[in-house]
Amino acid sequence: MARVPRAAVNALTYLPRVIRRRRRLVLVVSGCLILVGVALGGCYAAYQWRAARTDLAEDRPADARWRLAVCLYVWPRSPEVHLLAARAARLTSDMQAAEFHLGRCLALEGASQQVQMEFLLLRLQSGEVDEVAGPLIDCVEKRHPEAPLILESLARAYMHRLRYKEAFACLSRWIEEDPASAKAYNWRAWVYERLGRPKFAATDYEEVLKRDADHFAARLRIAEMRLEDHDPVEAEPHLERLIQQFPNRPEPYARLGQCRFLQGRHDEARRLLEEAAPRLPRDLAVRIHLARVDLQFQRLEEAEQWVRQALKLEPADTEALFLLASVLRARGRTEEAAEVLREHQRQKASLDRTNHLLRDEPERAMNDPDLAFEIGAHLLDIGRDRLGLYWLDRALLRDPSHQPSHKALADYYAKQGDDKKAAFHRGLLSTSK
Repeated sequence: MARVPRAAVNALTYLPRVIRRRRRLVLVVSGCLILVGVALGGCYAAYQWRAARTDLAEDRPADARWRLAVCLYVWPRSPEVHLLAARAARLTSDMQAAEFHLGRCLALEGASQQVQMEFLLLRLQSGEVDEVAGPLIDCVEKRHPEAPLILESLARAYMHRLRYKEAFACLSRWIEEDPASAKAYNWRAWVYERLGRPKFAATDYEEVLKRDADHFAARLRIAEMRLEDHDPVEAEPHLERLIQQFPNRPEPYARLGQCRFLQGRHDEARRLLEEAAPRLPRDLAVRIHLARVDLQFQRLEEAEQWVRQALKLEPADTEALFLLASVLRARGRTEEAAEVLREHQRQKASLDRTNHLLRDEPERAMNDPDLAFEIGAHLLDIGRDRLGLYWLDRALLRDPSHQPSHKALADYYAKQGDDKKAAFHRGLLSTSK
């Protein structure tokens, strides 16, 4: 058996003697170390708290959540931290976690004004838009300190449901409350586009860049709008700046490919678009422009493949349908081309009617089940299922026995293979005859 070195034995016996003789010193040092650890933990938590607030202000709720988890470990009984954790959870659509943190707030400090507000915002995001819009707008009118947050949440809910005029009103008021907000201008520009007012949208996108020159989405959209106007000269400087600022993002290269196509530089356009295509698997414009390049050079089989890829992404896209008809006609398949062209005309009429209703009849549609049904049916027809179902539900909210809505929902769920829901709506349809 190996012998333990005497030096090791001496060290092991010496340490306990020192601790017994210097017990008070050891206790003081240990206490100091604990205090230092607590202080460092508190400083780290304070840093994460500040960073989480910044993350939420800059629309990064997922990053805020893990930072707030650190804060909650250090301050598990802080109502303020639980409230912010509830907000971060709500903004990442984790309603269960949001309810948990709000419950902790109630237990720790009761139903404060801030907690009640966050409960209203949670209900808003859960779909109770009309039920809570009134109290939330009333808070704004009473100069609530978080009026911009309230208006942002309302605008998000309205935009999500294509209720453009209500969204526009909230965004305009948000800009009044916080004129420095780039996000408010960016969202209002999006709404202006849906309202058919591109010049106002372009002005708002420019306002975004005045407040945040590095705003990727706004600068890219300005370039895209210039390309849609067939103005590559105005689009090019924006795209070159984006490529310089964000060299790893594929979108500016794809749009530069579209720019080169408009400039007649087709070989460069093809190269840029083909390089971007695998990195942007759901980008409709890339595939449509690749089809146009191939059609230009009579590579008809490749053009058809690209445009059919586009239609897999958006089966009702009118631009892609018209292009497919052109490709089929060039390939001599005139009957098939004529059928596609008829589908293009049908989808265009449906889309135009839907846009008209959403722009010009939103208030009537919220109260008139027939108009809400028509919007919902058109949206289902062009493949916007979630929004179509929302508007059909609005029709039934106004008239629970509305026959066209029940029939549309029965047909929709039958196609989806949901026999239970289809039977439910058929049952209501048959009993109301």
